Amino acid sequence: MRVRPGRNLIRVLASLLTVSLLVFAEPPIAVLALPLFVVLLGLAVWDALGARRLLGDMKVVRELPGIAGRDLLFTVNWRLERTSTVPLSGELRDCLPRETEPLIHQETFRFKSGESEVELKTSFRIPVRGEFRFGPIWVRVHGRLSLIEIQKSFEITDSIRIFPEIYHSPEQLEKDPGAEIVLLDKMTKARQHGVGTEFESLNEFREGDDPRRIDWRTTARVRHLVVRRFQVERHRDVMILVDCGRLMGADTERGTKLDCAIDAALMLARTAFEGGDRCGIALFDDDVLGYLPPQSGLSSMNAISSCVYAASTRWRESDFSQMFATLQQRQSKRSMVIVLSDIVDAETTQRFRASLATLAKRHVILFAALQTPVLQQVTTTSVTGSTDATQKAVAYQLLRERTRALHTVERSGVNILDVTPDRLTVPLINQFIELRQKSLI
Repeated sequence: MRVRPGRNLIRVLASLLTVSLLVFAEPPIAVLALPLFVVLLGLAVWDALGARRLLGDMKVVRELPGIAGRDLLFTVNWRLERTSTVPLSGELRDCLPRETEPLIHQETFRFKSGESEVELKTSFRIPVRGEFRFGPIWVRVHGRLSLIEIQKSFEITDSIRIFPEIYHSPEQLEKDPGAEIVLLDKMTKARQHGVGTEFESLNEFREGDDPRRIDWRTTARVRHLVVRRFQVERHRDVMILVDCGRLMGADTERGTKLDCAIDAALMLARTAFEGGDRCGIALFDDDVLGYLPPQSGLSSMNAISSCVYAASTRWRESDFSQMFATLQQRQSKRSMVIVLSDIVDAETTQRFRASLATLAKRHVILFAALQTPVLQQVTTTSVTGSTDATQKAVAYQLLRERTRALHTVERSGVNILDVTPDRLTVPLINQFIELRQKSLI
């Protein structure tokens, strides 16, 4: 516990200091100063002991939601409990994560006579994904005479996980109602009938049906020929690969490119699950940072979101070969692989194509290239000096190399989606559904 002077003690000491100046004019007054100081010291000790006892009797509980949306308000509750019945006032200050808004916050509280519990409540927001820790909690109480204040730290820590706001609020999936209708229309066409490997139904035998499709057990039970109907397999495997390299750390209007990629990846996973597919996800830069094999059912969204919600870039150069080698080893079944990344130069493209060549022999590849908004902004600004001209020339050169790189990758048989990061989600889901309808898997 820490002891500090209260507001009344500061006022009394200031008054005594003023009175002490009169000693030079009236020396007999000095005789009264010492007894007053002794009385004040005694009262301060009594006040401190009482405040210390009341604070030692206090218990603090923090109620914090386990999950919240990025840059969305969430409420933190504090509950102070005690067994004493005397009036008490003070302040509570919680140690907040540095990303919290507002960062500095202090709550005042007051126990009335006979009151044993007080609740405090405040809303915060955190504009960054990840896991954040609250605590410890500092509580300062005032003595009954407000001569002394006692402060104590309660080592209470709790964590909150901040998820992308779109995933946290599914109703915000589409800001554009027209785009949502496109998705719904395409989903209704996803089911395809015909010769396949997935069982669909039992039907009465008709002329022209393949005798090898006869279900003899059912035929014996109903006493007429029954055949099995099959449809194109619907439960496909989908793997989403999210690049966490340096290129994904570029800023956009909605956080970084990595933030936009994770938002889109979570919504794509939800779409795959709703369509009956199995979906997995992986993170990589120059190493494999996380790998979750394909899961089935919407209940698997918790596992996928837990795998990516805290992902951040380590500003390292991406190495596609190691990630793709891991995928080849762990995902032997033919799948649809969606890569969320970007490329800017010939060297990166060459390494990427070398890794992709082997991967494309087994899987269907969709490469979503996230544009860098700052390059587009530089090319549209007016030139006012030699520095602006140099920046614009470099920007055009980078954009030209990027376009050539994407064309090179596309010629290798990879499906390309070139889009700005803040508009990634809907085009990505639409192209995923189009490829799914073609039954390439």
